[in-house]
Amino acid sequence: MARLPYADDEALPDDYDIVHGQEDALAEEIDAEWWNSQPTVRTFANNPDLAQTHVTANVSMWTQTGLSPAEVEYVILAVSREMDSAYEWHDHVFAALDRAGMNREEVLAISERDTTEMEPSKRALVEYAFDFVREYGEVTDEKFEQLTEHYDDGTVMGITMLAGYYVWLHHVTAAVQLELEEEFVGWQLENY
Repeated sequence: MARLPYADDEALPDDYDIVHGQEDALAEEIDAEWWNSQPTVRTFANNPDLAQTHVTANVSMWTQTGLSPAEVEYVILAVSREMDSAYEWHDHVFAALDRAGMNREEVLAISERDTTEMEPSKRALVEYAFDFVREYGEVTDEKFEQLTEHYDDGTVMGITMLAGYYVWLHHVTAAVQLELEEEFVGWQLENY
């Protein structure tokens, strides 16, 4: 059971400026109503200002890193898998498969930590994210250089901040014991 209740509906805003500012870069269903239905936002809204900050930061991480929607999900899934974060993994399997255009084989490769068949830029993303988690942010020179072979400096900064944001999000959701509202999709997508 979660340690904090969902905030009352009155604590949730009717709108988020960032959603309108980035609506062309977001999937059609990502609007204020969608955000206000998310367990993270409903829990974080125990502090309404920080719930709004979360939405702003999250949308920024999805749209301003310099990555495609699929590349964003590669990073998030790699962080989630390396941290064994069932909560993040579950949500982002659906984001990857239903909104970002990834396929099951790509998601399963991340779950199995098998980058051998990935194209080089995707391999660099996933291995960088794995290393980011394993080394508490102190990625090796090898993984950093591998990433810079495929992405410019601004995008490398975006990738790093995206990985850091999802490490942070895992710790916050774990601390408040946020639980899935439906059956876990599974590390092998057995419940997808």
